[in-house]
Amino acid sequence: MKLISLSALFFVIFLGALFIYVAEDIPDFGDPYSAPNGYINLSISLDAAELEDNLNKGVVPEVLTSELKAIGFRDDELPLRVEPIKEGEWEAIIIPDEKEQDFYPKEQKYYFIKKDGAKLDVYRYALIKRYVEEGHYETEVPNMVTYILADYRGYDTLGETTVIFTAGVAVILLLRRREKRPE
Repeated sequence: MKLISLSALFFVIFLGALFIYVAEDIPDFGDPYSAPNGYINLSISLDAAELEDNLNKGVVPEVLTSELKAIGFRDDELPLRVEPIKEGEWEAIIIPDEKEQDFYPKEQKYYFIKKDGAKLDVYRYALIKRYVEEGHYETEVPNMVTYILADYRGYDTLGETTVIFTAGVAVILLLRRREKRPE
């Protein structure tokens, strides 16, 4: 076997193994607790006994704010108030800085806090939650797929369409038939 064939075979086997490795992490279809469908664990655990009363009153505990700052959240990403959902679950609300985000000037549910035994675990909502809850109101487009692709991700979609169009033109140019000239 030639060296180029051997290296191509190795490359294909490597890519196949990499694909299988990555595919193992893909969540099951419809899994409500997967990151794209729900929320992302921020690896913050707080003592529930001290903070539960404050959360039920709608007060953001200082320890939560300091923990969020410690892992790199900006001041405009810190919660301003808390709303109880049900027993042992709360949503923390933020109001984004209008100077940086003109398109989201109102309150947003940003954090999800859940009691797990004697600890409180803190999560950040995934962006898809915002798309589902606010998309129709913000874009006035009835179809969720359409408003995500055409409005929220409009430049991405334009770029992807340009790449596909360019690839199609290139294939047509490569595969076109050329007439033989008579001799």
